[in-house]
Order: sequence, then C-alpha cells, then structure tokens
Amino acid sequence: MNSRSIWERYYIKTPLEKIPWQKSQANYFTKVIETGKVKSGSALDLGCGTGAKSIYLAKRGFKVNGVDISRTAIKFAKRNAQKAKVKARFIVANATDLGFLKNKKFDFILDWANLHGIPKSKRKKYIQEIVKHTKKGGKLLLRCFSKRGVKKESVLFGDGQNLSVFKKKILKIFLVSIL
Repeated sequence: MNSRSIWERYYIKTPLEKIPWQKSQANYFTKVIETGKVKSGSALDLGCGTGAKSIYLAKRGFKVNGVDISRTAIKFAKRNAQKAKVKARFIVANATDLGFLKNKKFDFILDWANLHGIPKSKRKKYIQEIVKHTKKGGKLLLRCFSKRGVKKESVLFGDGQNLSVFKKKILKIFLVSIL
C-alpha cells in the first residue's frame, strides 16, 4: 500500500474531531511563531493534513500554501480555513515533487512530522525540493521522529521539546549529514 492510499484511508475513516493534530498546536511550534523566531511572510506547510498549522500561520499574517498527499485531508483543510475565515491555498500533491510551484520560494517552510514518513529512497529529492523553495535567509521548522533519539544539548526550550530553526546554510550541512 502506498503513502497516498494509507493517508487517504486514515482521513476517510477518522472523524475530524478524533484526529490528534486537528485539535491543538504543539507548545514548541507556537513558541517559535510567537517569539518571532520566524517572521511572517510566505509559508509552505509540507504534509499539512487538515490544515491546523497552516490556519494558525495564516491567522498570524503568513501567506500559506499547504500541501498534502491526501485529497480528503485537503478537503478538510479548505473547510477548516473557510470556517476560521482565513486565506490559505491548499494543494493535493506529493511533497517529493513540488514542480507545480515552479521557482516559487518561501520565507518559511514547515515540515511537521512529514520527513520520517517519506521512503528513504525519496528523501534526497524531498530535501532538494525544500532547498529549492527556501528563500535566501528563509527558515525551515522540521519535526520528525528518530530511531536514535536526541541529545540533551539539542533542546532549545525548557519544556523538554526538541526544536531547531535552521538558516539555509545550516540546513544544507544538516541535510548532507542525514542523506
């Protein structure tokens, strides 16, 4: 079963109110935005699901493009944005192929638990897409799961949550080390 059908089945079978990431924002995500570590501007939300984080960003002045592989998730995202009275563009697409964006670049790219779901064979292409679509001086907030765990010194906030906001140069160094 491919990623598209796995996520499509999930969003079709799971009532919207039962989707965990639909209800609230993670503390460390809101801290990054509220503390101004990421300035409002253009944003790309990769694996946006039902659009909760895209909508959060749009309410704070970001011009958001949300991308998800699930048609049903995008349908929910559009409905949620309309309910919240915010503008955001939601697109059904595979995050490893963002050709429809052409050469558009973003101030902020959000990958909230998307990378680890991408097959290892497609991660290099995914990372290349992120680099290609990040403006000079742009930021990436990437949250993913790891089998190896994390080192204590990687904690940015005192709540024990791991968070990093990368500049493009640092991002390239980081990405080379994980590919």
